[in-house]
Parts: sequence; structure tokens; C-alpha cells
Amino acid sequence: MAAIKTAAAMPAARAAGKLGPRLAWEARRLWRRSGWAGAAGAAGLALAALALQQTPQLEARQRALGAQLAAAGKAAAAPAPLAGAAGAAGGVAAFYAFLPAHDAIPEQLKELVGVAQKNGVTLAKAEYKAQSEQDAGFLRYQITLPVKAEYAGVQSFIVGALQTLPTLTLESVLFKREQIEAGEVEARIQFVLLVKQPEPRR
Repeated sequence: MAAIKTAAAMPAARAAGKLGPRLAWEARRLWRRSGWAGAAGAAGLALAALALQQTPQLEARQRALGAQLAAAGKAAAAPAPLAGAAGAAGGVAAFYAFLPAHDAIPEQLKELVGVAQKNGVTLAKAEYKAQSEQDAGFLRYQITLPVKAEYAGVQSFIVGALQTLPTLTLESVLFKREQIEAGEVEARIQFVLLVKQPEPRR
């Protein structure tokens, strides 16, 4: 049986050996027929194919970064687990004690702006929206930031903000790049800052 397999494989091996010279001959023939115009066209096609190939990679990188930053935000906002006897009630109490006061929001926003400046990100405008949690002792303060900066700067700003403000979480981030080769990206970042409910006015 082995001898039969070897004999059957020999024509295929000869064909594979002749394939290289055949391709080289075809390439020389096409060059003689088309010249520089053909070469320019082939180069254009190659560049177009490269651009199409990089677009899905950029989208995949954006999705991966979004997932990574969301996980980092949840981990940064989660309070440290309490040991056995303290139980769930102790954990809830520790969570509320960990939250900054409602009056500290301006100070928290000032720190956020400082982190942005440190990473070369200009915060030209922002949208703020308070969302009260029913039957809860905390307030969700949604912060939406449209920014335009270098991709690495935006990424460093998001990570730095989550590390600087422990009760800040990343809700979503959307990247947009007008051209693949452009250095800057447009990003729409949504943070949520958790603070204590405001004290009742007397």
C-alpha cells in the first residue's frame, strides 16, 4: 500500500515543482504587456485592499477596548469585600460610607478635568444629568464628554479618570475616525459618578 501511495503522489509533486516557474513566466508576460500603468494599477489595488483589511481590525480593537475599560470601571467602583461576620448589611454600609458627598461634585469634576489636561485631552463641552435611584441612598450623576484627541491620549484619560475617582464608572465609549491614517479620533465618553443623596434643606 505504501508503494502505491508514493507512486500516486509523484505526479502531484512534479506539478507543484513546475508551478513556481509558471507563475514567474506569467508575471514577466503581464509586465511586458502592461508596463508601468499595470504596475501602478496593481499598487492601487493593493492599497485599497490594505485599507479594507484594516477597517475591521480597527472596529475590533474599539470593541475590545470598550469591554476592557468597562471591566476596569466596574472593578474600580466596587468596594472591597468585607469578611464573614460583617455580612451584607456591613457591605452596604461600607458602600454608602465610601461615596463622596453630593456637595463634592464640583470638586470631583475639577479632578476629572485635571486628568484630561494631563493626558492632552481638551474637554470643550460636557452634558450632565442627575439620576436619582429610587429607595437608595445614592445618586447617579451621568457625565457625557465628546472629545477629539490622539487615540492613546483618550485611552489614558479614561483609565486615569477611573483610577483617580474611585466612584466613577464607565458606562460607554464610542470611537470614530474619519480616515484610517488620521492620528486623532473623535470619542463620545459616558461616565457615571456615584455620590450620596443631597442632604435635605432645613
